[in-house]
Amino acid sequence: MAPVGYGMLAAVAVAIVLAALIGAVGGAISGRLKADLTLGVVCTTGVYVLVSALDHLLPLALLGMLPLILTFLVASLTTQYLEDHVGLRPVLATSAALGSAFIVGYLYALPMRFGWWGLADAQTAWLAGAALACLIFLSMRKRMTTTP
Repeated sequence: MAPVGYGMLAAVAVAIVLAALIGAVGGAISGRLKADLTLGVVCTTGVYVLVSALDHLLPLALLGMLPLILTFLVASLTTQYLEDHVGLRPVLATSAALGSAFIVGYLYALPMRFGWWGLADAQTAWLAGAALACLIFLSMRKRMTTTP
């Protein structure tokens, strides 16, 4: 791969890692505040687009949307579950959720170590999309069981 290709791959990796970090922190904050998931995702996405524009990564911001939403949902739902059902202290629940979201972001970015094919492969998007669908289902089930 030419030097320009490596530079582009590094820029894509920065956009994805940035999205995973912002999604994890936004999800942990949203879960700790017990905010609505839709409002949290919109605010976190706005912060990600703003930071991407400041880092001159705005054309690559679309590549980071999937890990952003995935890590946001993992952090938010894990925080709320550990606080409500397990009974952990809020600080410990938020820390554990942040760690689990970082692990999910790392696992999403793991195929990048092997080159472009990990990002261009359709199975990467299908796996992340399936995990996202499961998390959305769990979030909807939680909302349906908590309303009177």
